[in-house]
Amino acid sequence: MHRMKYFLKRTWWLNKYKKFIALPWPELCFKSIPWFLVFAILWKGGKGLETTWLLTLLAWMLTFVYWKKKPDEESVPSYLWIGIVLFVFLTIASFLNSSTANYGLDEVLRTGSLALIFFWVIRNGSGADWFNRLVNVVVVTMLIAGIIGLFVYIFQPVNRFVGTFFDYRFHTDYWPNAWADLLLVTWPLVMLWALKEKRLQNMILRFLVVGLFVGFLYLSFSRGALISFVGQLILWAVIVFNKYWKKDVFPYKNVLVKIGIVFVVSGLLFSSSNLIRSQLFPVQSISQKATFTADEGASSVSERSSFWNQAWVLSVQKPLLGWGPYSFRFVQPRLQNAVLATSDHPHNFFLKMASERGWIAAILLLVIITVILVKSIIGGLNDKSMFIVLGIAGLMAHSLIDYNLQFVSVSLMFWVMLSLLVPEIKWGKMPKLNNKIVRFIEVGLATILLIVAITEARGILLSSVGRHLEAAGEGERALVWYDYAMPQIFSRDMHLSCAKILYELKRYTEAKSAVEDYMEENAEDFRGYKLLGDTLRSDLDAKGALDAYEKAYDLGGKYNDFGIMRAKVKLMMAAGQWNDVKDMRSQVTEDLEKFVDAIEHNTHFIALSPNAEEVIALANMYVNTLPNREKPLYEVLAARADHHSQVEREKIKGRAPGYLW
Repeated sequence: MHRMKYFLKRTWWLNKYKKFIALPWPELCFKSIPWFLVFAILWKGGKGLETTWLLTLLAWMLTFVYWKKKPDEESVPSYLWIGIVLFVFLTIASFLNSSTANYGLDEVLRTGSLALIFFWVIRNGSGADWFNRLVNVVVVTMLIAGIIGLFVYIFQPVNRFVGTFFDYRFHTDYWPNAWADLLLVTWPLVMLWALKEKRLQNMILRFLVVGLFVGFLYLSFSRGALISFVGQLILWAVIVFNKYWKKDVFPYKNVLVKIGIVFVVSGLLFSSSNLIRSQLFPVQSISQKATFTADEGASSVSERSSFWNQAWVLSVQKPLLGWGPYSFRFVQPRLQNAVLATSDHPHNFFLKMASERGWIAAILLLVIITVILVKSIIGGLNDKSMFIVLGIAGLMAHSLIDYNLQFVSVSLMFWVMLSLLVPEIKWGKMPKLNNKIVRFIEVGLATILLIVAITEARGILLSSVGRHLEAAGEGERALVWYDYAMPQIFSRDMHLSCAKILYELKRYTEAKSAVEDYMEENAEDFRGYKLLGDTLRSDLDAKGALDAYEKAYDLGGKYNDFGIMRAKVKLMMAAGQWNDVKDMRSQVTEDLEKFVDAIEHNTHFIALSPNAEEVIALANMYVNTLPNREKPLYEVLAARADHHSQVEREKIKGRAPGYLW
């Protein structure tokens, strides 16, 4: 009886396995990219880690199924294949050499997965049916995302159109520039879709849709994206003029009617949406945006210039492999020259590559993209390749002043469109690649990436539970889940969170150990040294604490966390080191004045941050310890910081709440 049950159970699983194997995998692969794109666009634009992990699974499936057929001839140009693979390996080497390795694994997974998808599309995506399916999916999905975005724009406080590029859980997580990037790379496909229709009624309907897309772009209020859009139009006009200038007939009337439909619809959408929104929330001023007098002023321009210069300096310091993927966020603050002037990236695609992955990787990527685009243009553009070139050029132009390729929907569209150009190019004679070597490298890479993703997924899920418990104030329970999550390659701020909880629980020895664990992965983050200083100070190690605060200050705390300076001065006063306090008073005063000025202008919303309380506390410390004749300066600084922080916080409290959440 037991043998019969075992046999039946084994047979059931065997039948399930056979059915799974018998699935039409090649057909599923052809459908998978368009449908995955639907998910990436509609789910926060592909910002979340879950989208990157699913992208890794998709890349493995495409690669494994393709090579299972054992094709006889390799269709990817050999030099192109070598260049892409070398770029991926340089990215991996950069991560393995990174001094900020608690971040960056997601970029490695995206880079490797997108490269494998790039190869698959070159080999399989040149057919008209697959391309038409992709275009249709993009049109419908972007239209749905735009409609969702309209509701968010009208009924939520965010004053720029974001489509589906938002996370409703956090009031700061809206990404209008990323949405604008996706529009820049996709609207040419929508235009191609509209131009293919010959029946008048359907053609008008399709150009109405194109007008909606252009209106969505207007509502993003992205100056850089609009400039890139105008550049795309100029490039398109040059290509079309070059095509028709030798011919006697140019369809002026037809073109003008279509242009008129697009711009009338986009203008109506822009004005009507703002009219409705104005009844609920303030509307962004076009003139203020154009003249750089909006809330961010000219800082968006001046800070970008600083970021580019800082990225250049960092790239020169480590030219071979860079500082590591996603390292700019941690190493840039040491070069910072203004309060809270930080960023996750240098707002330039190639400078990001150079500073984080090294100049070899950056130049290699630039050469690959340039060669594909130039060869496509020189070889002659058909309608399909012309609109693909327009999309890529627009995205690349905007990526020179911003970076949004961390959004999977944007990066996937970019690499898919770039790969669609490759079969259209005449590459000339190249040495043939050995299929066995190519298969071994691609399948091996896909498998390793998938194994890493699966292994890390466990830790990410468990630490996510810990973060939710920590946010709910249940520190002890959070520590248990953080302990379950170890060890991790991609630990992010987990060790830092453990240290904060242990510090609050006054378990200083364990807190110090947790901070040291964090700094083994990331010795560039000033937050770790500040927390180490707090822990050593509470453990009565004044000298060690002062050294840690000094390191935190030098690594970026100077312009980002005024609490470091306050803690340092307070510790020196408590230790009776009055001569040292006197010596550093001019530096403290200079920092105080900069922070108070930033609070007065609410630079990067600093008036809403704990920096305001830290500034007031340190100013009052001087008021309480200095002679009467020297007190007025610090009394005024404290009063200014207090007044302006209260004003800004009252503005936030008085702001109308969102109507959707």
